[in-house]
Amino acid sequence: MSQIEIAHELQVSEASISSDMQYLRSQAKETIKEYTTEHLPEQYQVCLCALDTILKHVFEILETSNDNREKLQAMQLFKDTHLVKLELLSNATTIDHALEYIRSKQQQQDKQSHDDNQLTVSETGKQSVF
Repeated sequence: MSQIEIAHELQVSEASISSDMQYLRSQAKETIKEYTTEHLPEQYQVCLCALDTILKHVFEILETSNDNREKLQAMQLFKDTHLVKLELLSNATTIDHALEYIRSKQQQQDKQSHDDNQLTVSETGKQSVF
């Protein structure tokens, strides 16, 4: 539904819906930023450790098993796990770039906010920046 349709359906002003939508967007951006900067790097490391554990156990099966079918399955899992790990490590650069982009955007916003605050203080005549 459009914002106009939502406002009509809820019998509230379009400005109210617009304000609510703006708030929801800002909350979504904050949630994404928090996840990518705090939780994603940790989950990435957990995933790499889990893959290493799988590789260790699969190697033990390869070394100790006498069943050729079991060894073939272990070899397939060993190969697949290495491919997944290689893909994760290859994508690490992409993740690093994304995190750096988010950090730089946050710094730009913080700087802009600081500059705006300094300009406001300067314009009121209460304090001069220069």
